[in-house]
Amino acid sequence: MATIIIVLVLAVVVLIAVKSARKRFSGDGSCCGGGGDEWVEEDKKLTNPKIAEKEVKIQGMSCENCQKRIQRQLDRIDGVSAKVDWKKGVAKISEDREVPDDTIRRTIERLDYKVVDIQSVPLSQE
Repeated sequence: MATIIIVLVLAVVVLIAVKSARKRFSGDGSCCGGGGDEWVEEDKKLTNPKIAEKEVKIQGMSCENCQKRIQRQLDRIDGVSAKVDWKKGVAKISEDREVPDDTIRRTIERLDYKVVDIQSVPLSQE
């Protein structure tokens, strides 16, 4: 009888773990704190005309929370507005003043993600 109870408890634990892992790997859950759609932040608007755009390739993002963490920190840089896509591993950055690539790199890497590349891209018409 005790064996049956132990097996049932283990089966429930495994079922919960599989469900959680599936949610995490599909991006609906969170690997690094926070959850799905708990807060909505408005996109940062630049105060001056946009003078440059950059595309930053980032390794290590695995969920929406990773995306939000990076975007929130990049948006704290004066003169920067960011859009981050965790599935593509890319941050698109708009600047209204000259911002050194090293500032962007340090901001992201302080969060324990890896910057693979930073490229200037032609200005879009927005």
